Amino acid sequence: MSRFGPQELEVICTRMGELAPFRGIEVLKAAVRNERGVHYVSLTIDREGGVDSDLCEAVSRYIERRIEELPPPAPLFQLEVASAGLDRPLIRPEHFQRFHGRVINVITSLRIKNRVEFNGRIAHADDTAVTVDDRYAGQTPIPYAAIKRANLVYDPREDLKKRKA
Repeated sequence: MSRFGPQELEVICTRMGELAPFRGIEVLKAAVRNERGVHYVSLTIDREGGVDSDLCEAVSRYIERRIEELPPPAPLFQLEVASAGLDRPLIRPEHFQRFHGRVINVITSLRIKNRVEFNGRIAHADDTAVTVDDRYAGQTPIPYAAIKRANLVYDPREDLKKRKA
């Protein structure tokens, strides 16, 4: 049976980022799970300016070709490439810094100010914590180690402002 796993997928994704058509693509999540001999491969991607179905399709074709080029026996696989979407997940400190000023939703694994959910603008982000200006808790520093899940909150009014400008 073919040995295909997260390490091989990471190598494929790293090489993808070196190619001109895929420059600027950020792979937010990459996972491989094996069920009954079939490898389920899923990628969540993003890039400045957004991701459309054509880009997902191009990335999918690239990944399929790389998997099929692996030494025999070729693994059986199902591939899914998806956009991070309007409610893009925030995973690393750089993400919080990049989206400074945007509204986010954060779920923590620890109680902070007697709460586990925060919703508000990113007031500050450094290498150790993000400060969320929450409507109820005020400006609250949240250590990254305490974050269970965080994502952008889509506000259609921001898109309308961009179009007017």
